[in-house]
Amino acid sequence: MIPRDNHLYEFEPFVLDAGSRILLKDGATVRLTPKALETLLVLVQNATQVVEKEQLLKEVWPDSFVEEGSLSFNIHELRKVLGDDSSEPRYIETIPKRGYRFVAPLKVSVVNTGQIGLTGGEVDATIIEKHTFARVISNEDEGTDAPAAAAQLSPNAAEALALPGVAGQPKKRTRRAAAVVAALLLVGAIGIVFYLYRARVSPAPALRGKTTLVRLTTSNAVDNAPVWSPDGSKIAFWSTRDGKSEIYLMDANGSNVNRLTNNLSEDDNPRWSPDGRKILFDSDRDGNKEIYVMDADGGNQTRLTRNNAVDVTASWSPDGNKIAFTSTRDNTNPYNHDIYVMNADGSNVKRIVDDPEYDAEPKWSPDGRKILFVTARNGNFDVYESNEDGTGQRNLIADKDQSDGSPAWSLDGRNIAFVRNIEGKDQIHVMNSDGGNLVRVTNNSAHNRAPSFSPDASKLAFQTDRDGNWEIYVMSVDGELVQLTEDPADDLTPDWAPDGTKIAFSSNRAGMQCIYSMNADGSSLKQLTNSRADDTEPAWSPDGKRIAFTSSRDGNKEIYLMNSDGSNQTSVAADPGADNSPRWSPEGRILFISNRDGRGDIYVVDADGSNISRLTQAGAGQPAWSPDERKIAFVRTSPEKIGGHFALQIYVMDAGGSNVRMLTASPNSTFVPCWSPDGATIAFVIETLGAWSNVFQISLDGGSLRRLTAGPKFDGRPAYSPDGSKLAFHSNRDGNYEIYVMNLR
Repeated sequence: MIPRDNHLYEFEPFVLDAGSRILLKDGATVRLTPKALETLLVLVQNATQVVEKEQLLKEVWPDSFVEEGSLSFNIHELRKVLGDDSSEPRYIETIPKRGYRFVAPLKVSVVNTGQIGLTGGEVDATIIEKHTFARVISNEDEGTDAPAAAAQLSPNAAEALALPGVAGQPKKRTRRAAAVVAALLLVGAIGIVFYLYRARVSPAPALRGKTTLVRLTTSNAVDNAPVWSPDGSKIAFWSTRDGKSEIYLMDANGSNVNRLTNNLSEDDNPRWSPDGRKILFDSDRDGNKEIYVMDADGGNQTRLTRNNAVDVTASWSPDGNKIAFTSTRDNTNPYNHDIYVMNADGSNVKRIVDDPEYDAEPKWSPDGRKILFVTARNGNFDVYESNEDGTGQRNLIADKDQSDGSPAWSLDGRNIAFVRNIEGKDQIHVMNSDGGNLVRVTNNSAHNRAPSFSPDASKLAFQTDRDGNWEIYVMSVDGELVQLTEDPADDLTPDWAPDGTKIAFSSNRAGMQCIYSMNADGSSLKQLTNSRADDTEPAWSPDGKRIAFTSSRDGNKEIYLMNSDGSNQTSVAADPGADNSPRWSPEGRILFISNRDGRGDIYVVDADGSNISRLTQAGAGQPAWSPDERKIAFVRTSPEKIGGHFALQIYVMDAGGSNVRMLTASPNSTFVPCWSPDGATIAFVIETLGAWSNVFQISLDGGSLRRLTAGPKFDGRPAYSPDGSKLAFHSNRDGNYEIYVMNLR
């Protein structure tokens, strides 16, 4: 157990308040899980000394046995928050096969809480012996015009058709900056800690990436089974924080927790009615597990099932008229659960799934035609679907070696989230509603269970024990992404610098689309171009010294070059035709698309504008050179209908233009191919019905198709990091286009 400590530990921009268990950076609270903060405290308390792994495990998890992976996860989280690098540590040094050491210089101040004698009696007082704070605060307020009408084409389609992308209307901005510098020398004052931590003005948000993983609950009890309200404003869950398991309600950001049930029984498994007015739940308050319903505020708690068997895990039909549930009522074997359907008032109970093995966890599809459930009929747990009457049962994700469960529909009916046990740990996956395009979205040493889609299908709430006990988290539907940009404008077309330290992209935050660069973590944003026309599609040269881009500053689209700092902007191979989509070869030549000869085809040119040659003759777009410069991937319409459509497909040809072959065969259009650094796979975008698009990956032989993102809107322009470990892309999943990065391994 970590002893109580009343010190303030300062290291560079950070202050760790050991007594209040708060980490500050430049005066603002840093979000950390409790176990990660405890790990940091142990290291800081033993600064300059090696803290053995066994000691950390014992002090951070004093009453439980955890694996070493939990400690490694905490160290990883700390390094992300501190901006530390394990190869060149500024704060936490790894001592191989032993443990860790805190290496940053510390300034320690003592906060003594004791009894101070005063006339007439003694009172508690807080004394800070000596401490100094200095801060500079800059605030910026922005106002924008009303958003322009939605674009008729996605950025993927617009780019493929050689259009300028999604340049928005110029935005009117008002900026206000204020700098406040305060130095406080504090000696002996009652209640001063409260003032310092509660009366501060938070600084403006830092320009660096923010994770999409957010912890919503922080109790020491079990918090489980989160489910979003239909309007997305609330999350219901059950918790043991008051002793027994009870149903609770909180705002979607984790605030305003309210207890809905309150008795000596076990109440769990809440489920919202489609109109958000009622909540189903399980309770054993009458001696055995039965299905109950209550108003969304906890009122009018009513029993729906009345049977001596177990009745649990209920699910509403989309129209709210029926309820599917699990029961053992017609079986002598207590482990033989079946699926039943009843009216919303509990009448007219009918069994629809009858199998000698376990069948449970029914979930009605958003259109009311299907029901998902979990079955053990194949020797392990599988996710099945059936028609609403129980007919047409089929296994969606047959896998004899792994158990699957906890299925959940997205409200648009496109995706299904579920849990798969991998090497003893439950991990959340997402797949298409037909069972295809499986994506793993959690990948850690903890259990991750009970996924629930937000109403807009962009996020998943789930329960996890990654902090040592069960808590509720929210993450992107693709897993833990990092959002690198956050601006009312549209940020598009990211491209990595060859050394992986920077990302260039285009944005209309200054009015027209301009080229920007930023560090790979989203910090140090810099505007590189500022013309009166759109500058888009940045592409780094192989040596990282220059950036090619498309510009309309001359009245039509042309390829431009500039130094990586934005200087020396010059056109390359200017022509009355439209030129766009520049991409460098490993040897420093530039691929681009031009209609200078009457139609859009692929051309190649030296960086000085010489030696222009045409590589395709039948129309092509969005070219990308392979890492070995032997092949080129591009986009072209399929020669025959696929699924009734002449859709754009990904093609590959030799660098000279020969041996053209179609790589994809999608009934929907595909866009923007991007080679992995090893040349073994190509990432690209599939756009469905002009309504959404996701990033996929395919091997060079046309096999091993894998979905990489599952967002509900438009994900586009994938770009591998130089080491292949990350993928940058743009997405409008939160309303406007921003740059995101996801881990691939």
